[in-house]
Amino acid sequence: MAGFVAPALASPAPATSHMTMTISSNVAPAAKPNTNIQGKPANWHPDKLTVAPVSKCSATSYSFSITNKSGKSQTIQEKTSSGKKALGTLPAGKKGDICSSGPKGAKGTLYIKSSGKAFTETLS
Repeated sequence: MAGFVAPALASPAPATSHMTMTISSNVAPAAKPNTNIQGKPANWHPDKLTVAPVSKCSATSYSFSITNKSGKSQTIQEKTSSGKKALGTLPAGKKGDICSSGPKGAKGTLYIKSSGKAFTETLS
């Protein structure tokens, strides 16, 4: 009987998440994970979080929030397959709610445009 040779398969591309940002008017403490933008140059604190995906974004249904404590507006960018895409500008002193979707283990990367500092999320 002749042997069988299976074709080599390329490794699948790592799963990535898709994100949207909404500027929040919530003043109550966030019950979801949060990262702060602060310092000079602006940086993330913490610079990575594990978050739950959401299927529908709302004032109470989001994956995590960003609080801008840097003292000036910051443009938030998302890493995409074709480069960086602006999610929006977060005014100083405001909170932005991030809604992420994708499979468990998917990773997403955000950048602060002014400093280039990266933040990584992993979906739980």
